[in-house]
Amino acid sequence: MIDDEKRTRWDACYAQRALFLSVAILLGGCATQPAATTRTPAPKPGIAHTRHATLDWVGTYAGVLPCADCPGVREIITLHKDHTYEITTQYVGRDDQLFRRGNVFSWVDGNTIRLEGVSAGPALYRVGANRLIQLGRDGKVIRGPLAARFILKKIAKTRRERG
Repeated sequence: MIDDEKRTRWDACYAQRALFLSVAILLGGCATQPAATTRTPAPKPGIAHTRHATLDWVGTYAGVLPCADCPGVREIITLHKDHTYEITTQYVGRDDQLFRRGNVFSWVDGNTIRLEGVSAGPALYRVGANRLIQLGRDGKVIRGPLAARFILKKIAKTRRERG
């Protein structure tokens, strides 16, 4: 009788362990994997990828971008011929503090650049004739009633910049 009781407990314990292991395997298979770190592949040669060669993209662009808790964010981006950039940011309606940063940028395709080193905020911009258009995190043009406010316009060169 004792052996039958032990066997029944053993079978119940074994069944519970098997059930637990099955659930753990199923749930483990559904777990999200950490995002793989990927580098943007080098663009393939072609007309679309050389469009930036025909644009006059070197220069300074300025505008006031939308802000969730202030009247706007004044942003000035300067793109240099050596593929470096500088950004000056100021929150309108707050103190006059300016935030400056810079790094390098890379061409994603013939008319889109990625500002390297930007951890918070947008890093993708579409380069057009005398303008930069801030893109969403998904790399698409922002649509809607505020779309026009995501455009930075190229400003005239100063005497010093002209040479």
